[in-house]
Amino acid sequence: ARDDEAAQTPVFAPFAGTEGYSPVAYAPYILAAAIGRLLGLDLPELLFLMRFLGLVFFTAVTAYAIAVTPTLQWAFVLIAMLPVSLYNRVVLSADGAALSYALVITALCFRAAWKPSDGRVWERSLWMTVCVLGKQPQIVFVLLELMSGRLRELVRRWKTIAIVVLPGVILSPLWVIGVSADVAAWRVREGHDYPVEQFDPLWKLAYMWEHPFHFPLATWTALREWGAPLWPELIGILGWQDIVLRPWTYIVLTALLLLVPLQKLPLGGTRARVAIVTGFAVLSYFVLVYLIFFITYTPVASPHVLGVQGRYFVIVLPMAAIFMASLINLELPRGVPALVAITGSMIAGVTSVDAVLKAHW
Repeated sequence: ARDDEAAQTPVFAPFAGTEGYSPVAYAPYILAAAIGRLLGLDLPELLFLMRFLGLVFFTAVTAYAIAVTPTLQWAFVLIAMLPVSLYNRVVLSADGAALSYALVITALCFRAAWKPSDGRVWERSLWMTVCVLGKQPQIVFVLLELMSGRLRELVRRWKTIAIVVLPGVILSPLWVIGVSADVAAWRVREGHDYPVEQFDPLWKLAYMWEHPFHFPLATWTALREWGAPLWPELIGILGWQDIVLRPWTYIVLTALLLLVPLQKLPLGGTRARVAIVTGFAVLSYFVLVYLIFFITYTPVASPHVLGVQGRYFVIVLPMAAIFMASLINLELPRGVPALVAITGSMIAGVTSVDAVLKAHW
């Protein structure tokens, strides 16, 4: 009996997580935790409440983004319904918040470029700040504010740009400094003799100054040797990167993602500016993700950048959709974008549930 009692006693193992994400990414979970404490919920019930409120909140934010974008609504729908997007909204994760906030600020900046008189500066400022605080690489979203006016008018529009951009540009680095830029690098150091200073951002920046080709070569090696899983991970490899969907799912959803943004944008001369800004923002995000992981997570002895996963790049799919639409500027037949998005959403939902059920039951 004593052995049975000992076997049922909970055992807690020490865990060192990451403090790198700001509370903005966990807003509904924090509210749910407060409600759960008032109701006296046990841990399992509290976790279910947190997941439910997170799903409701981030789905509502996503729906708002779809409502305010001036066009490409069906592209936003399909992106929001990808397996990785669905899964991240259901579990306790900063990724669900990151995508939802990114969808909103992308839609608002796109609307300001589409029709400047419709853009509300305070609204863009609020969502830009929330988006930038969601995850550190999302600071590149401040570039989207350049879509809202001609580049030659930047000096005249400096007050508006400052209101939208500065809060996030100031608060994001302050948060990073406040939490010592922690990204759980203990997972890399554990079991190795890597010097601690190699995970210090200031030390690594000084190292990069002395070895300017190390980062580009490490990034190229990572893409060459470890780049193949990135796209399936972006579409959705669920769980702890161990629940793989049926192979045809990735092919079909990729094809649908390429089709759904095909739409003519009546932007005139603005179309070129939108294409340049969104294309540059997507490229900047890609480089910044690898740079952050190189600075904070990769020892100098590693020949490639460590820690980068494809799911980190789903954030830029809305910008990529706008870039494709602006660049190609071709119109699908009426009703086809809706059909593509609905078909892709159904495939994503069914295959995700099927994969998760098979993995756990």
